[in-house]
Amino acid sequence: MATEKIKRPLIAHFLDTTQAEEYSAAEWKRLGVNVSEASTEYNPQTETEQDIVSDSATTEVTGYQPTMPVSQTCTKGDPVYEFITKLRRSRATMAECHTWMLNVDLWDVTEETKYAAEVQEVAVQVDTYGGAGGEAPVQEFTLNFAGDPVPGKVTMAEGVPTFTADVSE
Repeated sequence: MATEKIKRPLIAHFLDTTQAEEYSAAEWKRLGVNVSEASTEYNPQTETEQDIVSDSATTEVTGYQPTMPVSQTCTKGDPVYEFITKLRRSRATMAECHTWMLNVDLWDVTEETKYAAEVQEVAVQVDTYGGAGGEAPVQEFTLNFAGDPVPGKVTMAEGVPTFTADVSE
């Protein structure tokens, strides 16, 4: 099998801008308008031990604390920007800043028109708003992953994803 580089637009991120109680009721809006970079930082949690008979220590990965920092140029009319602005203006905390995130690997076709995906609850942390004179202002925020993801598949229709969770065996 030949290798092939993946284009960045094929890794898609969507936010529920309605803050639905359940992801099945989410209204997904694509994150990315006037965003030049967004990457999940997995932030592995580790534990290192060295016993008294070994010259080298052993490090185990004990968990993850994923986040996604985002810097978005202020974009009136973009539903994600306007959703984050609403959270910023209310200085939302705790449950008020939680929503759902859908990550879709559009390059990973699992069946005809179905893509590998996961839904993740996130806490939205607004970091900065503004910028330097003479430049377009930016709004920076961090999506803090809460709990474990729900793996599944997505079908796309006119740019709108529909998520179906994988069935546990």
